[in-house]
Amino acid sequence: MDQYKVVVSPSSKWTRLLLTLGPDELVRAILPAPSLVRHERAASTLLEGLSMWVDRPLHVVLSAVDPDSGLRLGLADPFTGMGERTLYYQVEVIERAHRRRRGRRIGGIGDFGDLRQLRLVPDGEVR
Repeated sequence: MDQYKVVVSPSSKWTRLLLTLGPDELVRAILPAPSLVRHERAASTLLEGLSMWVDRPLHVVLSAVDPDSGLRLGLADPFTGMGERTLYYQVEVIERAHRRRRGRRIGGIGDFGDLRQLRLVPDGEVR
């Protein structure tokens, strides 16, 4: 059974999000930068809502260009750098990507090639 995977890539300009099921893209989003988000649980609440919507826990891949941006989202422990685990999602913090077969893509709001690569890291492979 394919797994829902969310790749979150925060930066100082914006936060990009890609939700996939197997090789297929379901949602692409460009959201405000973590520094502009006022509520400390915004990212957690978003992921919990997506998990409830699909009625399954999500595998979340967090790849931050700027480590402070990733920590501001509250998805990783600031002391260990380990990703959070909840009933709704588990976060994996990674640095590099792998390649697999190309799935169906949603067109229109920019290139998400680097996020596609990050979501292909095998489950449990943390760097």
